[in-house]
Amino acid sequence: MLLTSRLLRLVVPLALLSAALAGCQKDEDRRVDGPAERAGRELDQATKKAAAELKKANRELKVAAAKTGEELDEFADKAGEHLDKAADAVGRKLERAGEKIQANARDAREDEEPAKPKGK
Repeated sequence: MLLTSRLLRLVVPLALLSAALAGCQKDEDRRVDGPAERAGRELDQATKKAAAELKKANRELKVAAAKTGEELDEFADKAGEHLDKAADAVGRKLERAGEKIQANARDAREDEEPAKPKGK
């Protein structure tokens, strides 16, 4: 009987401790997801995905802007070269037109001057 009472003194506290520990589960283990919790998690996931996509789009936009800037610089250089050529062509035409005007003016003066007698 002594052995039984000692055994009971040992077994009863162990049984109570086991029962108490069985009730101590993590809150996450006992939690049942409700519709609001699921919606919240889905919203969090969608927000994370959108943030990642936004960062990706921002990087792509920066690359595209740099490329566009380079293309605009090249275009401006080519346009400048064409304008220089056009300005040179206009300058040559103006020069020829000025020479013709001078020649015509010279001819007109010669036509207006009385003929000088030869020999004097």
